[in-house]
Amino acid sequence: MKPVDVTLRQLEYFVSTVERGTLSAAAAHFHISQTAVSLAISQLEKALGVQVLVRRPARPPALTAAGRQLLVDARQVLALVGELESAVRTVGQDISGRLAVGCFPTITPFVMGRVLEEVPIRYPELEIDLVEDTVDGLLRRLADGLCDLAIMYDIGLGSDVTTVRLYSCSPYAALPAGHRYATRTKVALSELIDEPMVMIDMAPSLEFFTGRIAEAGHVPDIRFRTGSVESVRTFVGRGMGWSVLLQRPMAERSYDGSAIAAVDLEGIGPPVDVLLVTNSAARPTRRARAFADLCRELLRGGPARPS
Repeated sequence: MKPVDVTLRQLEYFVSTVERGTLSAAAAHFHISQTAVSLAISQLEKALGVQVLVRRPARPPALTAAGRQLLVDARQVLALVGELESAVRTVGQDISGRLAVGCFPTITPFVMGRVLEEVPIRYPELEIDLVEDTVDGLLRRLADGLCDLAIMYDIGLGSDVTTVRLYSCSPYAALPAGHRYATRTKVALSELIDEPMVMIDMAPSLEFFTGRIAEAGHVPDIRFRTGSVESVRTFVGRGMGWSVLLQRPMAERSYDGSAIAAVDLEGIGPPVDVLLVTNSAARPTRRARAFADLCRELLRGGPARPS
């Protein structure tokens, strides 16, 4: 097989150009001329025998189909080289370098504070770049190599990922503190379904909850929708309806001070797993494995409860 004359520098210039949007921005990042970046990418295309970028006057270059695939592979190659350099430099030392971690927004406040607080204690040289996104956004970031791993619900993930269960959470009813069922330990979905409901309007939570309710043979009376969990809690606390949520805050009041009760909800299906998700096609780095082990250790019993 004829060797391909591709250099790491060419891959770095290519990835930087795509991520920064222009050849000039990539050149400024590396403190070289725009001509040098353009020449390196042209040499990369010649070595591979395909065009990866379409240069357009006064407009950002566009990726070709081959370029989109190269971008994914190039990011993985550069990540592995960085891992190799880190491993060689830190033989017998702690984990070091940068790690891109994604998290679904409604999970972040319940788990990431605890994990990120512990990272510098266990791994002082490890830097975490945290990004929140939708399920589709996090899956794209994993596929494109922009995230090393992500913490997500076991909802709508597809088949191109590898998952590890961290903990489970059961759907519960969020009720106004003065609701007639607020002092119960549990309530049936059938007992609430005819009352006005406040629904979290964030994909895939909306589809998940409405699907679970439909499977139980009910149609909810949705009066208000909002993409914010805290807005849901505020509306519920104000007596504007009941809701169904997954993560249980320690606080029994919403942002505006209205009181809320969390009551176990029966008849809405099994618990939902919170997972550590990685790209099946990507080789996990030493940093990613260390972070994954830390998450499994700290979150085995679910979100922390302050003493």
